[in-house]
Amino acid sequence: MQFKELGLNSKLLNAISDCNYENTTPIQKEIIPHILKNRDVQAIAPTGSGKTASFVLPILNNLLKKNDNNKLKALIIAPTKELAVQINQNIVNYAKYTNLKSHVIFGGTKIQTDINNLEKDIDILVSTTGRLSAHLKQKTINLDYIEYLVLDEADTLLEMGFINEINEVLETIPKEAQISLFSATMPKSVKALSDKILKKKVCVNVDKVNKATHKINQKVYFISKEEKINLLSYLIGKNYKDRFIVFTRTKHTSKLVYDELVKRGLKCLNLQGDMTQAARLKSIAKFKEHKAQVLVATDITARGIDIEALECVINYDIPNSVDDYIHRIGRTGRAGRDGVALSFVSPAEVHSFKVIEKTLQFKMTEVYEEGFSNRREDDEKTVKITVKKEKKQKTKGAYGAKKTEPKRKKLKGKRSGWNIHDNR
Repeated sequence: MQFKELGLNSKLLNAISDCNYENTTPIQKEIIPHILKNRDVQAIAPTGSGKTASFVLPILNNLLKKNDNNKLKALIIAPTKELAVQINQNIVNYAKYTNLKSHVIFGGTKIQTDINNLEKDIDILVSTTGRLSAHLKQKTINLDYIEYLVLDEADTLLEMGFINEINEVLETIPKEAQISLFSATMPKSVKALSDKILKKKVCVNVDKVNKATHKINQKVYFISKEEKINLLSYLIGKNYKDRFIVFTRTKHTSKLVYDELVKRGLKCLNLQGDMTQAARLKSIAKFKEHKAQVLVATDITARGIDIEALECVINYDIPNSVDDYIHRIGRTGRAGRDGVALSFVSPAEVHSFKVIEKTLQFKMTEVYEEGFSNRREDDEKTVKITVKKEKKQKTKGAYGAKKTEPKRKKLKGKRSGWNIHDNR
């Protein structure tokens, strides 16, 4: 389907034409008509499917029909700073022929700067959860006129422990606001949140997760932990001439891999939690500008990064969850392009790798390189890394920070009578 068939405003059609958009992706075709009609939606879509345009374009279109005031009318919540910045840039691109204004806020910057910007006429705000919560506590932001709320990558938001912050927002916005919930996966926590907050929701699953991941050429190397770095640098020089991302499970490993690759003369960039926000954004910008061949990143810092035509991702470590694996390999093979995902599996990681294969119902192609070991056996002497299972959350706070949740008096919410501290 072409975008002009959706009935969008001509100013938006001109903007997306400048972005070389002509035909909709499956998620855009399914979601845009529902948001245009102000329906609550729950969408499951793989990363790289074009979901940002699927909620931004209809919101912009609906706001263009109204000239009532200059109040903040749309709020988009993202789990990471990088994703928030990316979403805001897309809004700027799509709204460039209109008078609609957007702004992005996130942690790591002076909150007074946010306050000064929020005093201006802003129609759409993109924010990370922590910074938005800080503004609500200080009463420096007004959500009384919100008509549209989007929770992007809801699975990540909940995994990071932001359920209380989300509830705070939901308690503050008008009960008639239209809500869209987007997620790459559908764990029980996301389903419970969706059932609680969406009114007569429309559920869209444009592509089953396992079907989406199967489109990416997934290969596995069974290799000892000590040989991983040698195999990594060898493959970079031998097979992959374009850019690719190397994922590690911890920031410590990320730094070690980065330092070793730099020693071997490769142009690398690092992306991990100890870096300042300015440094992280600078690394992403350089990588997008082809100023480095390799980006070494941890899971959280790389969420939401959109690299056009990324050839390959490498799982240097096997992630702690199937969801993290899906998010990792979703950085390649975006928008229908070809992509490759390589996984390095040491004997201690065989168990976790088998769980991922079983969950995705997919057998990855086993490959090996001459001169390197090919260790498939599960080393029982090593503590197995288990893929984390969803369970009732006992601690709260971002990034797993332990924070005992005090007993609170149940407060009645505006939306459908549910309780903001009800974690059923």
